[in-house]
Amino acid sequence: MYQRKITPLIQSLLLATLFSSGLMAAACSAESSNTKILSNQNTAAEIYELGVAYYEGDSVPEDDDKAFELFQKAADQGYAPAKHYLGIMYYEGLGVDQNYQKAFEWVKQAANQGDSDAQYRIGIMYYEGIGVEQDYQKAMQWYLLAADNGSFDAQSNIGNFYENGYGVTQDYGKALEWYTKAADQGLDLAQLNIGGLYENGYGVPQDYDTAFEWYKKAADQGNQEASNRIGRLVMNDKIDDTGITIYSTQETGLTLGDIENSLGE
Repeated sequence: MYQRKITPLIQSLLLATLFSSGLMAAACSAESSNTKILSNQNTAAEIYELGVAYYEGDSVPEDDDKAFELFQKAADQGYAPAKHYLGIMYYEGLGVDQNYQKAFEWVKQAANQGDSDAQYRIGIMYYEGIGVEQDYQKAMQWYLLAADNGSFDAQSNIGNFYENGYGVTQDYGKALEWYTKAADQGLDLAQLNIGGLYENGYGVPQDYDTAFEWYKKAADQGNQEASNRIGRLVMNDKIDDTGITIYSTQETGLTLGDIENSLGE
């Protein structure tokens, strides 16, 4: 969710910030001291984007203290994504002393403003009982809000709640429905979980071939657990191993059949 990346907006903002001093020497000095000067004309969104640049260490040196300062400035203007990131920094203890209660308060503010990432994270905090009393039903409420806003991570977690009966009546059919929403958007964890339903016959007829197809989708994205499960299906003679690649050793081009043959020699 929080991949380190740079956007054109950040690049242009950094350039504008550098040249606002009017002197290259001052710009070089600002770079060496790991600081940038914002004008009073910057919007909350621009301040937040610059905070993300410092948080991620893209185009500027990574600086959690500076990131926190910028997120605070944007959050004070009511900008929801900045409030979410402030919550993350309190949660992780980055640029500020770790404080789960403050993390929860900031993330909840962003979630109440409709930020889907914050809604998803607040659901996790209710689920894990961090900064707040554990409450599966409230976690589900936040996941549903995030899912309605397009969060496929939340959709997958809803599926997990139904599969395991967390705060809801266990329902494998609904679990499959929610997993599929996320899997169709390419989420490997949801693909893995659908494979698990088919492998075990939970809510669907047990079907090892279909389980393999879902595991393969996840394994193709680098999901090691999916690779492990494919190996287990083969070693237990549940599926034909012809041509199946060992994903964790994909660079070698070896298949399970190749390895089995070499072991038998």
